[in-house]
Amino acid sequence: MKPKFGTRRARSEPHPLEATTVWKEYQRAKKHQAAKTVSSRLKIAGIALAVLAVVGIVAAVLLLRPGEPKEQTIPLDAKARSEFVDAQRAKLTEEERRLLTRFLARVEAQESAGGSVPKMTVAAAIERQRAYDSEVGGAQKLIQERLEATRSILGVNLREQAVVKSDKSPSGKSLRYVLEIANRSKRTIDAMGLRVEFRDPSGKYVAAIPTLELKGPLLAGEAIRNVQLLPLAPKYHQYILDGGAVQISAYPTQISYADGEKVDAEQELKRLESLARAKIE
Repeated sequence: MKPKFGTRRARSEPHPLEATTVWKEYQRAKKHQAAKTVSSRLKIAGIALAVLAVVGIVAAVLLLRPGEPKEQTIPLDAKARSEFVDAQRAKLTEEERRLLTRFLARVEAQESAGGSVPKMTVAAAIERQRAYDSEVGGAQKLIQERLEATRSILGVNLREQAVVKSDKSPSGKSLRYVLEIANRSKRTIDAMGLRVEFRDPSGKYVAAIPTLELKGPLLAGEAIRNVQLLPLAPKYHQYILDGGAVQISAYPTQISYADGEKVDAEQELKRLESLARAKIE
């Protein structure tokens, strides 16, 4: 049995404040805030996409661009090395170019002597040469200081040089010269070492005696004459045997006093020679 009265459909009732101005302003503000939120979210999403795009471009540039000049490895082959260095010079400072040039000169000398070529970057080569120059400069400064000290103590002059006959020489001839040595100090010298160099008029080396050792005692203020002979061998001294002009110089490198004290420039000279012969690895 159907109900006497039909079911009544619910009817939406207006909000009591709907017709008021306050309510209308509230609704407009609500819609504006919703639109503003959507706009902000879209703007943030756009910024994020732009950032990702920039990061992608930067990463691609970093992957595709060639390495920095100083980070590149110097080729081992001589021709390739020369071409590579010529291409890199414009990208280096003047100081770096000079350092690299000196380093490569040492590498080429090592290679010519049968040694291996080290594998390293341009930056490493420049820093290696800078350290080498600093060490050599320090050794040279010490040598200069000690040579000045030995020269102030001992005065050395050369006299009466001449080529003479000699039974102890491969050529049957020797270069004779006289050393005049004076002790300028107020102490007795027990032993000394002299470096003697023989050069042609242009200054080119003809021969050298790295350390000529002489025994004392040489008293304070005393002067002596010492006769020396340089045996002449055709293999090494043909210039002198042929009558070439020779200039002889000598300077003290070691002095040992009778009380045991020493002034030694020879040690630093050997250190400098050791640096020049050191293998580049």
